[in-house]
Amino acid sequence: MKKFDLKKVWGVIWPYLVFAAAATIMIFSQLKAGVVTVGGDTFFHFSRFYDAAMQIENHNFSPFQTNYGFQQSGRVINALYGPGFAYLNGLILLMVKTWFNYQIFTNYLICLLGAGTMMYLLEYVKINKPIAVLLSVIYINIGMIPAYINSNTFNGWGQAWMPLVLLCGVRMISDKKKTINWIQLMVIMSVIIQIHILSTLMAVVLLIPFFIICLYINKNDRKIWLNLFKAILGTICLTADVWGAYITIYLSNKLATPDAYDLRLGGIQLGSYNGYMGMFGTIAGRMLPLFLCLIILQAIFVVINFKQNLVNTTVTLYGIFILAIASIYFPWGAVQRFFPFTESLFQFPYRLIVIAYPLLILGMGLTIQLNFISVKWKNYVSIAFVGLALLESLSSSIRTTHYFSRYQTVGTEVQRASKMEDLSKIFETKVYGSQSDYLSVSKDYVPSKMNSLYRKNVIEKYENYRHFVNRNYLRLEWDAKHRKKIILPLVMYAQSDLIMNGNHFNGKRNQIGCPVVWQNEGANVALLSFKAPIYSYVLLWIAIASWIVLLVSWLYKFGLKFLN
Repeated sequence: MKKFDLKKVWGVIWPYLVFAAAATIMIFSQLKAGVVTVGGDTFFHFSRFYDAAMQIENHNFSPFQTNYGFQQSGRVINALYGPGFAYLNGLILLMVKTWFNYQIFTNYLICLLGAGTMMYLLEYVKINKPIAVLLSVIYINIGMIPAYINSNTFNGWGQAWMPLVLLCGVRMISDKKKTINWIQLMVIMSVIIQIHILSTLMAVVLLIPFFIICLYINKNDRKIWLNLFKAILGTICLTADVWGAYITIYLSNKLATPDAYDLRLGGIQLGSYNGYMGMFGTIAGRMLPLFLCLIILQAIFVVINFKQNLVNTTVTLYGIFILAIASIYFPWGAVQRFFPFTESLFQFPYRLIVIAYPLLILGMGLTIQLNFISVKWKNYVSIAFVGLALLESLSSSIRTTHYFSRYQTVGTEVQRASKMEDLSKIFETKVYGSQSDYLSVSKDYVPSKMNSLYRKNVIEKYENYRHFVNRNYLRLEWDAKHRKKIILPLVMYAQSDLIMNGNHFNGKRNQIGCPVVWQNEGANVALLSFKAPIYSYVLLWIAIASWIVLLVSWLYKFGLKFLN
């Protein structure tokens, strides 16, 4: 039997203790104030996860129609927006009992995940562990991870996972024996698809130059294409539920797009809203000055030592290229004139830092490891620079969290409800997210009016009806004094089936898909269900079976390794 190596165990544990301590410092103001932080997307995601949690708790699974969240309106959300991750968050929510506990738990989780994946990437390229830990702590204090902590921006989860995507890219140009580990690539891409589709597109963009260089170095070796094909095929199987939902919904419905924003205002820029160490830190595309100085020094070093290390040169130049595109100095005005859809589908160019920051952090680590570690005074200088950047980013995160925890204008009712174990209470405060994403809209719909129409026709009418959830449908009951035409606070799709007072509804729907019906005097009942095609359920079970096979095979290999 092998002797227990305490030193080796400590070597694994201590970095995560540092990460947990850093996360605690980042969110200390929130812990002290005992509040939930709320941004523009908070209640949108809360509704998604509440619906998933109630499905799990009541053993009443509805992969398409939301019967519990979004004012019990029957919207299709989770099927199109990270279904696997939605159910995982629903499970976490049930375990931790309250919304406040959920937010604290996921804040720690995203910090540990982001720092852990970055450290894993840095150690893969043989970077000294203390330097890797310092750079990993910087990584979780810049970009979209702080934005998630303070305003639930979901790109933060993409940033937390992106170092593993980059690891696959680095492997393509540095591992001569196995340029593409197809199982590794398959799992990493499948997970990010189950989390956030936009982050998936960014992951693909991140990998493209590495794959091109890989083909060039290996003279277009057929094995590379074979492994890529296996990774793609495996990913399709593991995410078959996502593609099934997209095919089902998009082939027969016109869906509302997310809110449109002026891309010219959404680029990354130096500083912050309130000076050097401003209130909002790196949220909304602000870059801290000292971190920018490190990027400039890194760029100068790579240009001077262009041929020293292929990985360092590639990640640095590509990271700077992406950062330039993400900045306010890129001609985003021309982009949105020629491609208007980018205003709603992309919204904020600074989101590209999800790609740029992992590349640049890796480049900095490689430069330090290759040129400064071996000489004592250079090592001290590099640690000093990294340490100052860490203090700058951590101070910024502290100030940002302090602002959102102390000054955010969220009513006391929301804060009180966030501590209750009845998870539905927070939605009774009427502080709803009124985003119209994924509504089934008419051909002549006006995008700018969708949010107000949803609030008027669904949110404001929700309390006038009694809602019940049965096994396969949503039931609405109400009493009326007069027979008249009304708009039900329900959202219908081409696959939706509505039975109104015993009769199938085939009538008119308004711009956002709400049915216009005749109510009777006295008691009224409406039953809403979603008739998904058989192939969508087949694809759902393919995804579930694929994950089970993957998990069982991993446990089998782990068991053999443990026994041996």
